[in-house]
Amino acid sequence: MLGKLMKYDLRYGLRKFWPVWAGIAALSILNGFTIRGVLIDGSHANGLVTFVAGILPIILLGVLGVTLGILMLVFICERFYRGLLGDEGYLMFTLPATSAELIASKALTALILMVLSALVGMVSGTALVALLGGSEFIEALKSIPELLREVELPRGLGWVLAEFLVLVLVGTLTSCLHIYQAVALGHLAKKHRGAWAVVAYIGIDILLSIVLNAIGHMRFPWQLLDRFEFYFENGVLHSSVGAIQAALAGIGIALLWQLVLGVIFFFGTKVVLDRKLNLE
Repeated sequence: MLGKLMKYDLRYGLRKFWPVWAGIAALSILNGFTIRGVLIDGSHANGLVTFVAGILPIILLGVLGVTLGILMLVFICERFYRGLLGDEGYLMFTLPATSAELIASKALTALILMVLSALVGMVSGTALVALLGGSEFIEALKSIPELLREVELPRGLGWVLAEFLVLVLVGTLTSCLHIYQAVALGHLAKKHRGAWAVVAYIGIDILLSIVLNAIGHMRFPWQLLDRFEFYFENGVLHSSVGAIQAALAGIGIALLWQLVLGVIFFFGTKVVLDRKLNLE
């Protein structure tokens, strides 16, 4: 059932975001040509041509980037509130799906759309740089394998990067669940539920800041990071003893923290949906 729920939410989300993704990709390619042709090489272009063909596309690309972030936040809040706490909730809770599946569907769909947005940004940015760099960019790409052969990377660095990627994904998912928890708590109010949801979000943030501040004053486990150090010697990248282990431990601690928060937010939201839901 979770797959069917996600399929429905993904279709809705893709319809919302593909025009923005297409616009970012198109403007990135356009900027690649206009920046080089007008701003870099077009020294004799007049002010109007420079603005319209060179500066305006950059502004539009920035506006689209900000719009994408705002749309993503609105999508996360709207799909959860309207889908589970609003009018659509009457239908959703008649389906043969548990509240846990409903929450997971919204969160995982949001995560997938955020990952896709990040990939669109990375590919578009790469295309922009490639068009600006031209043949120099191609040569730089060709030199990367040779550079990697010359620099002896610390053993286990791949595990650090993999663990960091997992941390980013889990942290993103936890951020969605944080919003869901705040919206669910705001729904408990009889009036001004949106305002109370904002208050709940800020209150949770303050509480987490207090907890993190208390942990920050503890010597353990931050002492593991004291051994984290990289240095160059004779053109070779070295690491101090235990640096990779310290990095893995530090990222692991952050990952554990995000997992704990995610579980708390998930089941906290589930409790509200199971016991305090009021669709009237």
